Amino acid sequence: MKTAFFRSHNPHRTRMSTKNNFPELSFEVDKTSARGWITSFDQPEFLQDVTREATIELSSVAHCGGVDQLLHDSSDFAWRTNMSPPHQATVTFARKTDVSFLMLYLDYKTDESYCPQEVRVDLGWGTNDWWHRINRRVNYPKGWVKIRLVDRLDAPRRVMALRMTVMKNHEKGRDCVIRHFRIIGPQYHRHDSINRLILGPTGGLGGVTQERQARSHIMNDHLTVR
Repeated sequence: MKTAFFRSHNPHRTRMSTKNNFPELSFEVDKTSARGWITSFDQPEFLQDVTREATIELSSVAHCGGVDQLLHDSSDFAWRTNMSPPHQATVTFARKTDVSFLMLYLDYKTDESYCPQEVRVDLGWGTNDWWHRINRRVNYPKGWVKIRLVDRLDAPRRVMALRMTVMKNHEKGRDCVIRHFRIIGPQYHRHDSINRLILGPTGGLGGVTQERQARSHIMNDHLTVR
């Protein structure tokens, strides 16, 4: 299996396409693995990992601590920076994508002053068009940190770019270590044509089981007409 890997003109910045064959989602996973984010949700079957659809660019990379390690299934690997803060991971999507949560796996006990404490997330249509910002402070984390990207109605936000910035580490550390980085979106999209037909342009997806049955019924009718 080949993975596309690119280097920008700045030797401290690395970039990689994440369209890989990720392991299939299973609800019996090691919490410390890259799929362990599902343990943070009561109904993970209504969510999906959309990280695979993105391209990730890191502001700096220490030896053996780049995008490959950040996306590795094991928390023994990590993104390790090689410059003074702030540290940034910039994510771009080829198309508009619904996002609900940014999940980070942080371990203060292991990483101490390398562990991020203050994180900022920007959402937008591109790297020069940011229109929403979230600030989050985490003290002495051990495990998955959930950063909400949804709006006030708990609906996902549709974006083409996301930028995560580590503003400050614990104990005023210089470099940072992030062991997992996952962008989570809804399994069912409000903007799907069938969803719009059933729910209307502003409808929510609360009763997904009922909506799934309704979609199947409409699709069967459509195929019968054809």
